[in-house]
Amino acid sequence: MYTKINTLIFDLDGTLIDSSQDITHCANLALRQLGLPSITVEQAKKGIGPGSEEFTRTMLPQGEEKRAQEFLRLYRSLYIERCTQATRLYPGVKETLHQLKKFKLILTTNKPRYMAERIMDHFGLSEYFRLCLGAEDVSNTKPDPEMIRKALNSLGEIPQTAVVVGDTGNDILAGKRAGTKTCAVTYGYSSRELLKKEEPDFIIDNLTDLIGLVDGKQW
Repeated sequence: MYTKINTLIFDLDGTLIDSSQDITHCANLALRQLGLPSITVEQAKKGIGPGSEEFTRTMLPQGEEKRAQEFLRLYRSLYIERCTQATRLYPGVKETLHQLKKFKLILTTNKPRYMAERIMDHFGLSEYFRLCLGAEDVSNTKPDPEMIRKALNSLGEIPQTAVVVGDTGNDILAGKRAGTKTCAVTYGYSSRELLKKEEPDFIIDNLTDLIGLVDGKQW
């Protein structure tokens, strides 16, 4: 039995935006204030997406775990004022969202929602989305399916009619656990090899490829 897709659930960092430069810069400002060594962009990318606990674990040097809350407080105060300085949309994002606006579009991010909404407003993306959920809206962030299920329930949709689109295993696992279809993007913060291990339904190299996958298709 085929089901027509009518809901698309997007991740933010690594899927719609490349925020790695701003995140790295603000993390390093916070680390400097704490008298700790700086990190590289590549190091920072490993901590983008999984949520605040893994984020601080990645950013802090070994043995400094006890300073996680202090670092996070500093980082967030710095980042909210600088979150759009070097952040950029990935190619084709606005074109894709415009083409798919007849679908119910949802944003789910492990980033705090107030940060996500500021970035979305800055880039003119908010108008495309029916709903935005962040870390403060759930008890358990992705890869737990709670955020996906809450989003679908809020719009009265069922998992079989939805596709989760993201750049890491967290997104793919959350979708699978919630019962949706899943589509991984390769241009974000995770490699194709790692994404393939999660066995998403689709893997795309450019977000515009999503248009042909879902427009008018029955899965």
